[in-house]
Amino acid sequence: MSMRSYLQGSAAVALALVCSAAYAQETTSSIRGVVTAADAAVSGAVVTVKHLPSGTTATATTGGDGSFALSGLRVGGPFTVSVSATGFGDTTISDIQLTAGQPLRLPIALETGEEILVTASKSGATELSSGPITSISREGIEGVASIARDIRDVARRSPFASLDPTNGRSLEIAGQNGRLNKFSVDGVRFSDNFGLNNGGLPTARGPVPLDAIEQLSVKIAPYDVSEGDFQGGAINVVLRSGNNDFSGSAFYTYTDDSLTGDRTRDRSVSLNFDSKNYGGFLSGPIIKDKLFFAISYEKLDESQPIDVGLAGSANPVPGLSQATVDQVTGISNSVYGYDPLGVFSNSVESDEKYTVKLDWNVVDGQRASFTYIHNEGGVGSPNSNDTRAASPAIGLRSIAFYRPEEVDAGTFQLNSDWSDDFSTETRLVYRESSILPAPFGAPGFGQFQVCTDPNNPVSGVGAALISCSQGSSASPGAARIFFGTGQFQQANLLKTKNYGGDITARLSMGDHTFKFIAGYNFFDVTNLFVRDALGTYYFDSVSDFQNRRANTLALQGSITGDLQDVAANYGYSSYLFALQDSWDVTSRFNLTYGGRIDLYGSQSTPPLNRFFLQRYGFRNNATIKGKYIFQPRLGLTWQATDALTLRGGVGLFAGGSPDVLLSNSFTQAGVLGNAIGFQRTATGCIDTSTRAALSPALCSAALDNVDGKTINPLVQDYLRTNTAALASTSTNSQDPDYKLQSTWKWSLSADYAADLGPLGDGWNLGADVYYGQTNNAPSYTDLRAVRIGTMPDGRPRYSTAVGANSDLFLYNTKAGHSLVAVARFDKRFDFDLNIGASYTFQDIEDVNPLNSGTTASGIYGNTAMVDPNFAAAGTSDYQIRHSFKFNIDYDHAFFGDYKTRVSLFGELRSGRPYSLTMNDPVLTNGRSSVFGVVGTSNRHLLYVPNVASETADPLVTYDSTATFTALQNFIQSNGLSKYQGRIIPKNTQRSPNYFKVDLHVDQEIPVPAWRQARVKLFADLENVLNFIDKDWGSLRQTNLSAQQLATVVNVACAKQAGSNCTQYRYSSFTNPALINQARFSLWGVRLGAKFEF
Repeated sequence: MSMRSYLQGSAAVALALVCSAAYAQETTSSIRGVVTAADAAVSGAVVTVKHLPSGTTATATTGGDGSFALSGLRVGGPFTVSVSATGFGDTTISDIQLTAGQPLRLPIALETGEEILVTASKSGATELSSGPITSISREGIEGVASIARDIRDVARRSPFASLDPTNGRSLEIAGQNGRLNKFSVDGVRFSDNFGLNNGGLPTARGPVPLDAIEQLSVKIAPYDVSEGDFQGGAINVVLRSGNNDFSGSAFYTYTDDSLTGDRTRDRSVSLNFDSKNYGGFLSGPIIKDKLFFAISYEKLDESQPIDVGLAGSANPVPGLSQATVDQVTGISNSVYGYDPLGVFSNSVESDEKYTVKLDWNVVDGQRASFTYIHNEGGVGSPNSNDTRAASPAIGLRSIAFYRPEEVDAGTFQLNSDWSDDFSTETRLVYRESSILPAPFGAPGFGQFQVCTDPNNPVSGVGAALISCSQGSSASPGAARIFFGTGQFQQANLLKTKNYGGDITARLSMGDHTFKFIAGYNFFDVTNLFVRDALGTYYFDSVSDFQNRRANTLALQGSITGDLQDVAANYGYSSYLFALQDSWDVTSRFNLTYGGRIDLYGSQSTPPLNRFFLQRYGFRNNATIKGKYIFQPRLGLTWQATDALTLRGGVGLFAGGSPDVLLSNSFTQAGVLGNAIGFQRTATGCIDTSTRAALSPALCSAALDNVDGKTINPLVQDYLRTNTAALASTSTNSQDPDYKLQSTWKWSLSADYAADLGPLGDGWNLGADVYYGQTNNAPSYTDLRAVRIGTMPDGRPRYSTAVGANSDLFLYNTKAGHSLVAVARFDKRFDFDLNIGASYTFQDIEDVNPLNSGTTASGIYGNTAMVDPNFAAAGTSDYQIRHSFKFNIDYDHAFFGDYKTRVSLFGELRSGRPYSLTMNDPVLTNGRSSVFGVVGTSNRHLLYVPNVASETADPLVTYDSTATFTALQNFIQSNGLSKYQGRIIPKNTQRSPNYFKVDLHVDQEIPVPAWRQARVKLFADLENVLNFIDKDWGSLRQTNLSAQQLATVVNVACAKQAGSNCTQYRYSSFTNPALINQARFSLWGVRLGAKFEF
């Protein structure tokens, strides 16, 4: 196989089928081959494939060239292949296991005389998989240690995959954002299509119970034309089916803080939580040999500790005391009648899912299946926490929110063998999902941000946050306290529907197997997202907060007064047509070539913004209607010798971008929705969009006597009637020439079955090299930004005169590549020990990592930049430079046939990269005073000055000698001297290595008076190293978010020449702190019991 999975734990030959549609993976298997005798083709031989557990059979008769092909087979096994022909003894091949994604070429040689029996491993079978793939069987899944019981813990066993527990358990494949993967279950796509979840799935824990899975595969570059709609990897899951024997299981697991460590390095961590997880699986025949069922259920209830808090927590907010929090919450209760609910120390998570699967052998040659999947759950998410000394902040429990998520999906599939040479596979799919975030606090209250300075030291001057004291490593700034309904949750819901179908036709003609695919899918989206719909207030001091005197107010809404009018309601269609030939050039060499075309239509168009059209001379309402892309594919499999197999290919892969990129053009068209902002000044207040002074009455209505629950009618009228603000309101749009995201992928794999002499035979050695070149990728720029000059280091400078609003424009970039090299081995010994290991090297570069999936402003404004208006090309946030994985699995029956199993899996990987940046804390007209752009103020890549002396670099001066000395020591002690005199590239730094080892142990015990049943007692221990030593197994990174930005200094413009800034002033040096991700650095045990029959 392209990647002999060291996870499978079986020497049986695996097979997989060819996927059938652009929108779903193939869920059946296929076998093809040639029957010969004395090297001559045998025609008229009857080939029968039998799935032993269900008794399902498929039969074909060889043609004149001796060839046969059988498709639509179940995955898993075991299977037997029996061949009979006049004048020859029968031949039977046993112990065949079929794996989704790898068609099996099976040569069969007949002899005269007695019947021949041979096992699959001795038959000379070859899997036709040209791209790298890792397949994990039911047996392998049961040995995975996963306290979270998360399917991503299984998928991360692939050498190409890396799991980020700090980013929604995102599974990053080949160095790509987890949002760019395709995740399919029984032919239904279960990725988070819209792109809101960092983890890449529509729910937090995955859509199906682990006990329901028959097989999981991770593919990087599957060159079959059936595969598409992803950029990272394709994770394909096939659910278990019923058989002729009834079987089932029921389990219960438990963990809590007493089964979790409390020390990581020099930090003591106090946790308070528990987690209960239970479920079951049942399958069997409804009509023997004819109709089968399989059902599964799983339920989770868990409380979750929050890492960030006050002193004594895993990651305390600098400079913030319980007394200050109590003071602010007391004022909120007494003055505003709103309970902020205190520090958010413990969250909740729930998850419930079930599946139903029916398999029906309708008649000979006609097999049908139906799958229904339901998953609903939710998790409480903290909000607005920041542990950086320069800008410490905490979000109280009321601003945290619960995300109820629900998914329902179904698929029907019919596999039809119309003749020995022609078959079809027809599939219908449906999926519906919803996300409805809800705050923990009382509804209907806006967001409050309170600076904990006792009084306002710089009343009304400059930007809203200037007077909230900025800090440094040596002296933390004034902390800010957030509570109320978060600005992004004030009007937010998402509902999606997806239905469609596809048909695949296969025709075998001698050495050629042709495949034609036609598919259709329709996507319907309802997305209401209105930031600041209830009002987002900032109070510049505790005194101002006490007096109900806000410094700023941001408000968005509909000019019609109905928020539903600004919801995005749109639909689009996708069409697939593909043709492929799989050619057995020789008995040892297969060449597969073909192409697919994806076409898109749109049933909706964003409203036309006439002000946008006037500004730029083109429309804001471009869509993907009429877009298409042709994707050629070529793959090969060459069995060079009996021991060596080479595989490789090249192809273009398109699609997989989050739908939120399309939705932004609807929700932020700037036609029916308006945004206004008020900022207090020394003489009154101004409109932050137009910078115009407002009337005293309107200023007072917006910023005085604030109650958080109501918006003054004067302010509401201003929102609806302020056409000047509407003319300049922010927009999102896409380039009319925008092209679908796509990547050219190349790969070469080698597998060698080695005899290592004293170490024995059966060693599977392998290597893979993968290269991906960006063809088109998305990024954003602000069309409203106007270049007016340069900065001291040569980067552009933009004007602040255009105001705080922006026109974020989705465009294509061709920069970026992925180089991944893997070396691997696995070996199964005859005394029930299985071992394997892999080493992976990555060199990943991109422009925009898409590390904020909610808004265009988040994607644009949270990316490291040289040019302040364009994301910088360079090392990706998702690159894991080096990764070493190993597994040891021992499964032996010491007591009768009751097995003991011990499975150990470890991963040692490089730390994640991060960028050194400088922060501009001062806003002018809502834009960076230094750089002239909107977005996160600390995303500007650091200019590294010459630090030979304080005056050595004419481009930089310092607010103090202490700042210079601290920066000098930092540069010299961190290997940064080579960057002196230039802008440091993005992601040059790296967090410490992370080493995590997980252990699974289980023991079967008998059930009295029921010999077929048994109880399995098991334990999963994650982070064995921390269990052994508190200083081991710690995960340390520079921040708690997906944005890999580490601020070193604050920056201001010290000297100007016209519009050019000719000298920087650095201040407030901050040494990027390594934050111990305590929750993921502690050992934990989940205990469980499972009853099986």
